[in-house]
Amino acid sequence: MSIPLKLITPPGFQHYDCTSCGDCCRGRFAIVVTQEDRDRIEKQGWTDEQLDLGGKPLFTRHGDGYQLAHRADGSCVFLEKNLCRIHAKYGEPAKPVACRMYPFAFVPLGDDVRVDVRFDCPATAKNLGRPITAHRADLQKLIKPALPEDAAALPAPPLYGRVHLSWSQLARITETFERVLLDVSLDITRRITACVNLAAVLRHPRIVKLTEEEFEEFLDDVAAEVQSTAAADTLRRKSPTGPEHIAFRQLAGLYGRYDRVGEKAHLTQRLSVSLAMLSGKGAVPAVRAGFPEVEFQAMERETGVPTPEAAQVLERYLHTHLSSMGFFGPAFYGRSYLDGISALLLTYPLICWYARAYAASEDLPAPTASCIERALMIVDHQHGASPLLDIPTERFRTNMLTERGALRTLVIWYGS
Repeated sequence: MSIPLKLITPPGFQHYDCTSCGDCCRGRFAIVVTQEDRDRIEKQGWTDEQLDLGGKPLFTRHGDGYQLAHRADGSCVFLEKNLCRIHAKYGEPAKPVACRMYPFAFVPLGDDVRVDVRFDCPATAKNLGRPITAHRADLQKLIKPALPEDAAALPAPPLYGRVHLSWSQLARITETFERVLLDVSLDITRRITACVNLAAVLRHPRIVKLTEEEFEEFLDDVAAEVQSTAAADTLRRKSPTGPEHIAFRQLAGLYGRYDRVGEKAHLTQRLSVSLAMLSGKGAVPAVRAGFPEVEFQAMERETGVPTPEAAQVLERYLHTHLSSMGFFGPAFYGRSYLDGISALLLTYPLICWYARAYAASEDLPAPTASCIERALMIVDHQHGASPLLDIPTERFRTNMLTERGALRTLVIWYGS
């Protein structure tokens, strides 16, 4: 089947342009290359002297394929003064497809291809540059090299369990979540609790028996109901249970990991972090270099709901991932739609938790927009990307924390 050509980019609220910070080239990612990439780069004639390879090859094994070689510090062999030597010498089209794509990702949905954006890129997190819509022409050129030939044939993942809906129905449900998320008459925490309730209601088995008209009416009625409930919600803060608190801190520690390509595992340090996150007492461990020195107690205090400025950053992040529909299916460990949306909503308390650390380190009464930006760069680096989040123990932990009651408690506890 031919490659789908109908490209749908996120609305213009999200911006991006590369600022040449070089972060993505310093070992945060394994740059997997296609055979075409390898052939093209090998023909460019790079020498050992140019790249300081020390006799090593340009490519190293990565599973069944290859990745660009990295130096001892994790940086790409083609990185020089925050710039790519391939780009500088031969132009952007000469780079590997993976490099040309970042921070974008394609999400094929039947005849459509939606565009997702990674927020571990500082420019994306800070909303720098042109609207994403301005990149449409360049992204269109990348569809063929980036997607498999059978991308259009991928079936729609289940709504939950063995309950299946069509791509168009899942898109309509996504629009309903967007409606709730963008209801500015509510503060951001109430909007997230409304989305949590919406996800729970959508697990009703009769949804597959509805006619098209009944389906539309059902979604409108449910959206109105969860919005009305959220408006009256007192957001009473109730501490998570002991097991929930422990599981959440352990998950937060995993999201905070920063592993460089080729870096040896520091098992003693990881064990120390894990034990500290388990206890939740004293100082929060340095989950990564540069993490602020704060006490666990500072992470649990009441700060009020995020300010409008901070809420805009959170809304932009969640809206981008919602509109891309890259939060479930092949783009998210093969999870069902509702499991994926619940995991995405769980990033809200995770981001708030990390933002509280930055706020506490600066003696701020509550996280600012800048604190939120730094926090979501941490969380989104792992979300849907780290294979560790797909191992059985982590799937169990995530399922436990995304149960309706637990997720609502976490959203309110860290979002108010």
